[in-house]
Amino acid sequence: MTCSSLPQPSPVAVRDELRRVLDSSFIPDDSLLAKMLTYVVDRTLAGDGRSIKAYTVAVEALGRPTDFDPDRDSTVRVAAMRLRSALDHYYSGPGAQSALRIRMQPGSYRPTFELVADVASEPPLVVDQIDVPAMPPALLSRFRLAMPSTRVWLATISAILAFDLLATVSLMAVQLRAPQAQAAQRWASAASEVQTLGAEKPNKAIGVLVYDYIQNHVQTSYGQPIN
Repeated sequence: MTCSSLPQPSPVAVRDELRRVLDSSFIPDDSLLAKMLTYVVDRTLAGDGRSIKAYTVAVEALGRPTDFDPDRDSTVRVAAMRLRSALDHYYSGPGAQSALRIRMQPGSYRPTFELVADVASEPPLVVDQIDVPAMPPALLSRFRLAMPSTRVWLATISAILAFDLLATVSLMAVQLRAPQAQAAQRWASAASEVQTLGAEKPNKAIGVLVYDYIQNHVQTSYGQPIN
């Protein structure tokens, strides 16, 4: 944490920290954010922090023309927000152990230089360094014997999937064959009845016999004669 009772960092320490920040991938050197950060740090170390405004940053650091209007052009405001976010990410990652930190406070283009006390006493948590209790060898051996091998699992799953696929195909085949079988049975029954009518009335043509067959079935189904 920061401590107000700590002495102010020296310009040499601030410039060293600035170099480390610019060497990181969070604020690459020669980028717009790097130019802005370098300018505001230099002006602050020179004791001219009060002259840091949106206009001076745009013209002197970012190379904007002298007719730059900060009220109409939000370049400096956007760059300041991006710079503030980049610094926060840097000190949350590779710069977490830095005893000196360069910050950009919201609503201001002037940087602050913070000394952090006891950063070494709170190292960042690394998952690989967490001690996990080891399983006793005897218990581990029993556990491995009790667990089926990968090949057994794959064979079992493959067998289940194959059985399921076979059952699905068989059911579809039965459903497709059922209407065809019923239709064939109805046609055979109709042909048999027509043949019976033909034997009873040998002098009638086949067309008349079929008509009589249809008439009889309609009368039977609806209980009404066909006129």
